[in-house]
Amino acid sequence: MVFEKEIETSRDLALRAGQVQDAVDALLTCERTARLAGDIPGTTEVVVAIVKICYEAKQWTMLNDTIQLLAKRRAQLKQAIQAMVQEATKWVDEQEDKARKLELISTLRLVTEGKIYVEVERARLSLTLARMHEADGKLEEARNVLQDTQVETLGGMDKREKTEFVLEQVRLCLVTNDYMRAWIMAKKINLKFFKDGTLDDLKVRYYQLVTQYHMHNKDTFELFRAFQSLHDTKTVKEDSLAGPEALKLTVIYLLLSPYSNEQHDQMHHVKGMKELEELPLYKRLVELFTTHEIFTYGDVSDALEAETAAAGPLGKALAQFGGTAEHISKTMHERIVQHNIRVLSKFYKRIKMTRLAALLKISDEEAERELSDMVTTGAVYARIDRPAGVVTFKAPQEPNELLNDWSGNISKLLNLVESTCHQIHKETMVHNVA
Repeated sequence: MVFEKEIETSRDLALRAGQVQDAVDALLTCERTARLAGDIPGTTEVVVAIVKICYEAKQWTMLNDTIQLLAKRRAQLKQAIQAMVQEATKWVDEQEDKARKLELISTLRLVTEGKIYVEVERARLSLTLARMHEADGKLEEARNVLQDTQVETLGGMDKREKTEFVLEQVRLCLVTNDYMRAWIMAKKINLKFFKDGTLDDLKVRYYQLVTQYHMHNKDTFELFRAFQSLHDTKTVKEDSLAGPEALKLTVIYLLLSPYSNEQHDQMHHVKGMKELEELPLYKRLVELFTTHEIFTYGDVSDALEAETAAAGPLGKALAQFGGTAEHISKTMHERIVQHNIRVLSKFYKRIKMTRLAALLKISDEEAERELSDMVTTGAVYARIDRPAGVVTFKAPQEPNELLNDWSGNISKLLNLVESTCHQIHKETMVHNVA
């Protein structure tokens, strides 16, 4: 150590004689000499010693002023500032007085602002400050402290720490009802990080937060994806309570999702899961939706409402993620009606509106509204003749399509005639030989 003797002399002067300012001034002279000479180890050594003396002497105001002074000195070396900040950051957690702790954090965040080489320290200080604000009930301030920190580009943080930081950003945005910013933050997390199984605890936290966002938007298919990913997590699967719960929510929100080719494929995938054998109600629900038969909400309402009630098996989970039994019941009734309309469109070319409503167990007005919505979204083809009260499910064919069908039918007929003649001729020859 180049300035070991000067540092020891100054420490004795400050701690034994109480002349802290004189000790700091003496070391500032050494720091200036080393800095202007470009002596990186010497400058770093003296700078760290100066702030240590202030801390050990419990001169808090002088400590903050000295940190700012050293950081702003002309041609100050990056290595010296980095070492000083790293040393001072250790004292944040050791500081018991809240006001002094906040002042030290503010000072360190001020001197690290805009400096790439101390980004990691600044991010950690911001997280500590946000937690302090949250403990005081200042949620907006806590969110504002974290929201502008970009940790995904920091090279000094491992992926676990980065993910935990972003999850904290997402959580604070959700707590303050800033859902759009929460989703922007959540998309910063690379889901490939979760594939190796070492971050399963963070994966569970991620999807628990994401489900709150999708619950707010009532995006049922994204909720299905989130709960499916939760269920596929090893730690959740091995949990005798969390595993079945995640599977139940997966099935429910899959069935509540609007019909699409992907949703249809996922229903058949879920239907083949072995775990579903242990959940008879949910197995039956999936079978009802994957079978071309009509059924009514009354067939499953009692069992489903008992599951989703506040005191039911899923009541606690729905409350945690922000879901409601009323939303599930209402949406499930709509999806059952839509399923029945799709089934009827496969078996009827034309049907009376009154008959359609009777089969669906709803009023004529509700049947017409649901059918119109499905036609608008392209789920089924239908035309309603309101004066006649007739619904037509068969789409009119274009002339080319009609001619192609006629030509195909004639070809089939001629092939049948030719095959029949061949068989007759064959039997005749066998008979003549006999």
